[in-house]
Amino acid sequence: MRRFFPVLFMVAALAGVRGAIAESATALDRKPEARKIWEVSVETAQTLGADNSSDNYFSTQFVSLAVEPFRPLVLGPVRLRGQLINSFVASAILEGPDQYFLGWAPQIRVIAPLADTRWSLYGTFGAGMGTAQANQNATDDGGLGQDFNFLLMANAGLRYAITESWSVWAGGMWLHLSSAGQSEPQKQNIGADSFGAVIGTGWAF
Repeated sequence: MRRFFPVLFMVAALAGVRGAIAESATALDRKPEARKIWEVSVETAQTLGADNSSDNYFSTQFVSLAVEPFRPLVLGPVRLRGQLINSFVASAILEGPDQYFLGWAPQIRVIAPLADTRWSLYGTFGAGMGTAQANQNATDDGGLGQDFNFLLMANAGLRYAITESWSVWAGGMWLHLSSAGQSEPQKQNIGADSFGAVIGTGWAF
């Protein structure tokens, strides 16, 4: 029987090597799951003017394309995600001498999981600045100072991931619209500040 031990040992060794090679080949065939770094989204914000002389109700719509250029920042159990967002903005001014503004505003948004990440619930904070074109008139009616204005915004809220691709969110928003003094002295620069709620949905790919 002893003469068969070397043969059995060689057979077992060859089987082990073959299994390791097969497992390595399988591992090479498995590609890592692609990270979804792009997201298209639509949002609607209803905001009321604060300390404005006339324009005091804004219904603002956002169509955005976001990208996550960097991998999540891992701080212990927390994985912070960051989005760079290009937003096209259209707003109806429902109360006041001005009627609408159209604009573009790049934004930065931070997404952080709340408590256990298995909940698919996240906290979000975003801010941005861009430009907007309004339809103001030249009379001193308490409205915007000129057609061309600067747009500032900030928002915070909660985001829920329904699937790996589809998410919804809701929160609060601040909007500021003004000409930064460019309309003066011809017309007083009256900045329009408004606060309210925003809801949105996005699809990642």
